[in-house]
Amino acid sequence: MLDTLITGARVIDGTGAPGRPCDVGILDDRIVHVGTSSNYEATVTVDAGGLLLTPGFIDPHSHTDWSVLGNPEAHSTIRQGVTTEVVGNCGVTYAPLHDADVHAAQSALASLGYTEQITWRSFGELLDTVHGGGTTQNLMWFVGHTALRTAAASRAAHDGVDRRAELIRLLEEALEAGAIGFSSGLEYGSGRFADTDELAELASVCGRRDGMYSSHIRNRDTGLAAAVDEFFDVVHRGGVRAQISHLNVRHGTGASEGAWHDAVQRVVTERERGCAVLADMTPYPDGIGMATGLLPPWLADRPSADIAELLRDSHIRRRVREDSDRYWRFIHRGQWDRVRLGVSATHPQWEGLSFPRIAELHGKDEWDCLFDILSAAGPDIGSVQLLGELFTEDHLAQAIGHDHFLLGVDAFSARCTGPLGARTRHPLFYYGHTHYLAHHVPAGTLKLEDAVHRMTGKVADHFGITGRGRITEGHYADLVLIDPDVLARTDTWSLPDGYADAARHVWVNGVPVVTDAVHTGRRPGQLLSRT
Repeated sequence: MLDTLITGARVIDGTGAPGRPCDVGILDDRIVHVGTSSNYEATVTVDAGGLLLTPGFIDPHSHTDWSVLGNPEAHSTIRQGVTTEVVGNCGVTYAPLHDADVHAAQSALASLGYTEQITWRSFGELLDTVHGGGTTQNLMWFVGHTALRTAAASRAAHDGVDRRAELIRLLEEALEAGAIGFSSGLEYGSGRFADTDELAELASVCGRRDGMYSSHIRNRDTGLAAAVDEFFDVVHRGGVRAQISHLNVRHGTGASEGAWHDAVQRVVTERERGCAVLADMTPYPDGIGMATGLLPPWLADRPSADIAELLRDSHIRRRVREDSDRYWRFIHRGQWDRVRLGVSATHPQWEGLSFPRIAELHGKDEWDCLFDILSAAGPDIGSVQLLGELFTEDHLAQAIGHDHFLLGVDAFSARCTGPLGARTRHPLFYYGHTHYLAHHVPAGTLKLEDAVHRMTGKVADHFGITGRGRITEGHYADLVLIDPDVLARTDTWSLPDGYADAARHVWVNGVPVVTDAVHTGRRPGQLLSRT
């Protein structure tokens, strides 16, 4: 007797093979039958005639670790069929933490819906907090390099320990607790000030444990080639499996002609030589950015509260305006119409508005509006996020269509209500994964089976997520049943009134978490580690 029998679906199995009609049976947390079902009985039978059955989607580049404590049901992502998320990317995790840094983390998490007191300090304690309360989806974790650096620096300053030795100790502690490796964000935060030797030393710690290194590299415009060189230097010196995050170039920021193609060819060549590396891409022209990434090094390399206070000074503001040609370089060129305020705990009334509109409302120019937002944030300045129009459609299509790119979203799971609802006013959060299937597949960027493969099986293989990513007997029953008619009429360019609903049924570890496009409230997700 099966728990669930899904009959009559067209199965896209996650291998890239053409879809085929067959039935799928679930018992406990596993797929136990793929084929015809004439001899099977089940407690629940789902008639899936005319529907598509795929493995649960796996996001290779998620920031849901920022929102999971305020949204453990993963409303916006699970309703799209995302059953596993690889989190802790771009160097930013909320552990490890030193006592001196708890307030900033508390404020940042509160802006994302988590209002309880932070009780953890170590990375393992954070994992215990998240998974002890249950999650609807599975999570696989990196520990953030910026978090490691901040905690190590605070311990060095307050407790007198050696910063470099503490950095290594904290990484080893996180790996022991369940992190699959570490991620870096080298365009903002303290990650900007790490040298290549530091990164390589940490990568070596991961390499000895068959760990991974994921990097938001140092530059994706005029210095793209050097940033890619540094990435592979770290990868080879550390002997790690690797993921190069959102390998793209921002439109109109000075990247030389052919620089992106050269970078992609480097990934292809390194993989042909045996390096376990892939890249990932995002689905929309828009993306999330950290506002502090715009600040020059002479200002950014200070304590957060000091930066915020200095930005009240007109002389400092004038210097920043003149020395801002970095990160989102189009801002330096005056293209503020491409920028909206994403997250600001002190100015929630401006979230989602473009900076020209904010300037009109505030009676100041765009730079002064940004400075006012950052200075008001005080020690929480690192939590201010922007939304930017970053890429052209042609560039997106090139990356999404390339077989060395996994398909991620570079956002976090949201919900329509509460603080998260107020701070996620963009279809990226609610339709990001669906957009690949509803827009890029019909546009001819890639075939349906290829899209599913690079959202499931290929991700599982690269990250070492065993027993997931394919519809095959013996694998975990992470499954999504999609209505192609609903998918075809879904406008993924517009902010929805509710959640995506093309994924009519979703199972995680055999448990129904979405039934008839309604969340069941169950939390069967697991903490995943490399095996």
